[in-house]
Amino acid sequence: MRIIYPHFVGVFSALWGLATGAFPSSVQIGGLFIRNTDQEYTAFRLAIFLHNTSPNATEAPFNLVPHVDNIETANSFAVTNAFCSQYSRGVFAIFGLYDKRSVHTLTSFCSALHISLVTPSFPTEGEGQFTLQLRPSIRGALLSLLDHYDWSRFVFLYDTDRGYAILQAIMERAGQNGWQVSAICVESFNEAAYRRLLEDLDRRQERKYVIDLEPERLQSILEQAVSVGKHVKGYHYILANLGFKDISLERFMHGGANITGFQLVDFSKPIVLKLMQRWNKLDQREYPGSDIPPKYTSSLTYDGVLVMAEAFRNLRRQKIDISRRGNAGDCLANPAAPWNQGIDMERTLKQVRIQGLTGNIQFDHYGRRVNYTMDMFELKTVPGHSEGGESRGL
Repeated sequence: MRIIYPHFVGVFSALWGLATGAFPSSVQIGGLFIRNTDQEYTAFRLAIFLHNTSPNATEAPFNLVPHVDNIETANSFAVTNAFCSQYSRGVFAIFGLYDKRSVHTLTSFCSALHISLVTPSFPTEGEGQFTLQLRPSIRGALLSLLDHYDWSRFVFLYDTDRGYAILQAIMERAGQNGWQVSAICVESFNEAAYRRLLEDLDRRQERKYVIDLEPERLQSILEQAVSVGKHVKGYHYILANLGFKDISLERFMHGGANITGFQLVDFSKPIVLKLMQRWNKLDQREYPGSDIPPKYTSSLTYDGVLVMAEAFRNLRRQKIDISRRGNAGDCLANPAAPWNQGIDMERTLKQVRIQGLTGNIQFDHYGRRVNYTMDMFELKTVPGHSEGGESRGL
């Protein structure tokens, strides 16, 4: 079953005035990458390379020039230095990843200085300006799935890396429907703690789980479920994650447990197949992570470059001269001196509507993805084939 979220997006128009000069032949953009995002950085580099080397002058009438900072420790000090460095170079927009330690600092700077942030990281809560969320919300799809299965009692395992939006939605629905939900934060757990938790829950006859974790931690807890024998028939796991095919589930195929999840990228689409032809030719030594298919966060990263390029193309068609002249100085100035054209840049980004690796890309007034599609998949043991399994759309 395919889930489609309709949403009507208003059409915005703005009179920017007369252009003051030619559109730049080189467009400066920022790139902020945190730890464990090597593959996302590879996708970012590939997208820029393909844009800049496109033989179609209409598609690439300008070059994208990235200024990249890789932040080893995403604390507020490191993020401040990286942002200010890029701001001083006159970038028009920033592609960036964040975690819970850096999200507030990064989004606050963007809001204060009117520099748009295009991000594949977890959607922020609230209605902040100057942030475009490439990652769709999974909340509605997850609640629909729980209704589909008619679960009334289950365990909800989560961390706070992506905020509390899913937890709040689950608990609100639990109160409305009378669900019995055991919500457990596993943020500080190691492998031994996972095993103890699973054994304890098993003694309480818990067999149904919703797991809302980032991929690395999700993979770890699933491996521990196998190690303690909780991957057999009678167990059912729902993965609140948009990359079902990114997760190694081979050992679950032999056990008999049901696993249900969501898949954002459709690898059968022509645009994805075409990209994979280039991806598979990348040198793994120069492009880390290219030895495996792009994760959904890497696909979102690639799409982020497409979104920025399309926005700049639209500005050029309108003969708008974007400029940071006289506005590339101190990002810590008090009071803040926001970029005069920043609001117009943000509006143009939000008006982008293209097809990417993650399907239809479109945003609402708050910079959130709308009109997106995802597939639901269920992993089940194939009857009569003890060593086989299948993933199928629900």
